[in-house]
Amino acid sequence: MALTFRQLRYFLLLAEELHFGRATEKLHISQPPLSASLRQLEDELGVTLLQRSSKSVKLTTAGEVFQRQARRLLEELEESRIMMQRIAEGASGILRIGFTPAMLFRGLPLALQKLKSAHPGIEVKLLERSSSDQVEGIESGQLDIGFIHAMPLPDTLEKLTLASEPLLGCVPSHHPLAQRQSICLKDLCSDSFITFRRDLSPYYYDRIIGLFHVADLTPNVTHEVSHWLTVIALVANSMGVALVPKSLIDTQFSNVSFLPLADVSITHESHCIWLKDNEAENLELLISIVQGLQP
Repeated sequence: MALTFRQLRYFLLLAEELHFGRATEKLHISQPPLSASLRQLEDELGVTLLQRSSKSVKLTTAGEVFQRQARRLLEELEESRIMMQRIAEGASGILRIGFTPAMLFRGLPLALQKLKSAHPGIEVKLLERSSSDQVEGIESGQLDIGFIHAMPLPDTLEKLTLASEPLLGCVPSHHPLAQRQSICLKDLCSDSFITFRRDLSPYYYDRIIGLFHVADLTPNVTHEVSHWLTVIALVANSMGVALVPKSLIDTQFSNVSFLPLADVSITHESHCIWLKDNEAENLELLISIVQGLQP
């Protein structure tokens, strides 16, 4: 005979009360069914769970262990029941989300946690892609929503600004510049400069190089990479200097210092994007959560 949830409930209440009379009153049953349920449970498990006498009832060592296990089983059952109820009442399906690694430091994990908590029936599929690849993926129907760095967008897409933050100088912590309160663009020109590849991110590349050119400066572009985290990692390994968004301080890389720019002011934006005519419920639920997280 297999264990039943009724047996577990009966046992847990009896284990709490340690008194057959009080347990039967709370269960609204007579004592014989309760005693029979306990005997069947012990026979199935092959152990004695309760020591009974005319004066007392107490848990055995096996009973104490099984009490914890039974409570956990019933809690998981209740969680499953609630989840199934939410699925029946709420949204379900797959939501395909594009992201760049730096979005992990711009609130994306928190938004997804809130989505899962409120709508457990929605299955999230994360796809790491560059910003331009996300734009193509959304237009082609491969992605439902994307989290990108700012770039020119086609008219077919809607956008929500997630963050607008200053760019900071990023230098190795042992670099002489790291001791300053702030730096100027010209201070970065004597070192190897790390930036994105232009073919991968022409918008960002042109903005940064243009910033130097306006000041009649030319950075020594030596390393071109694909991800912000790679930029930080190279700086941490003394491979050069860079300009990076302020939120990347949260990467907590060691051996890196972040310094404000004293002579120029330039911001970096990140966006959430989706098709204008996409009115899928799952998509709207995530957008609503993301909007609610904005300061």
